[in-house]
Amino acid sequence: MDKSVNKNILFESFSGRATPLQKKLIEQWLLEPQNREQYYEWLDEWENQFIQILPNTEDALQKSLQKIAQNEAYLTPISVEPTPNFFQHNFRWLAAAAVVLLISFGVFIARDYIFYKRYQTAFGEIQKIQLPDGSQVSLNANSALKVARFGFGTKTREVFLTGEASFSVKHTIDNQRFTVKTDKNFEVEVLGTEFNVYARQKEAKVVLNKGKVQLNYLVGKATKQLTMKPGDLVTFNPIGQAKVQQIAQPQNYSAWQEHRFVFEQTPLKEVATMIYENFGVKIEFRDEALSQRTISGTFHAENADELLQVISELLEINFNRQDNNVTFFE
Repeated sequence: MDKSVNKNILFESFSGRATPLQKKLIEQWLLEPQNREQYYEWLDEWENQFIQILPNTEDALQKSLQKIAQNEAYLTPISVEPTPNFFQHNFRWLAAAAVVLLISFGVFIARDYIFYKRYQTAFGEIQKIQLPDGSQVSLNANSALKVARFGFGTKTREVFLTGEASFSVKHTIDNQRFTVKTDKNFEVEVLGTEFNVYARQKEAKVVLNKGKVQLNYLVGKATKQLTMKPGDLVTFNPIGQAKVQQIAQPQNYSAWQEHRFVFEQTPLKEVATMIYENFGVKIEFRDEALSQRTISGTFHAENADELLQVISELLEINFNRQDNNVTFFE
């Protein structure tokens, strides 16, 4: 780390008192990726020591109204006597509210970036992540995971998942709970275990390989809880109701970590959804009956083309691909 930039210089910068030379040094210092984590840590420390500068919505409102009033000649046609209507009567308040909303939104986005580290995978990409507490995460394709930058493993063990991921959670001496939150009205709470969470647009489900987890979920406005045991598969319907079933090989649901795809009498329509979610390739069927044909077996595929070829040869059907659009036909 460049010793020319230290905590005192950054604190001066956060307070708005840095000199032009110091600002230039900080800019150059931040070009090094390893310095950015230190920057966020010292920013968090500074915010905890000093009163934060939050958006003054009242001041913003008054300034906006004054500016609008000063420019009313440009906002109102001079040659025509306008007929009062709701929009004109409330224009000042709407404009001021928009200003306040934009300020608040900007502050929210900035704080979210500062306090959380985001992992994102593209179509066809799988990412291995080791969290600060020693827990392991495999993030499937087309997924995102958000983790607190500061205090993870001591103050909190919450992560936010969109898409699909497998977790191997490390047990802590103080029995601190590990929570996976989703935007599908459910969360998974554990101590130490291995499980797979699937929270995509069309479906949500959790599979427990070993250990014990508790699901907290919403059905309407009611909060419910469910304790899973190894081998349990819990699926959620569109209104949030949970269905539990015992499966013989829960590890098959996380086979994607090794680029393996396991099918057990799976309709091609469901396979098509899986291919789209993982590789971004949209599949259509020339005949609806074709979409109901099933496939079984375990197949290794690094990309969509490999999997499409396997399906074509196994079922003796044809496909035509144009960019990311595929049509199956007999």
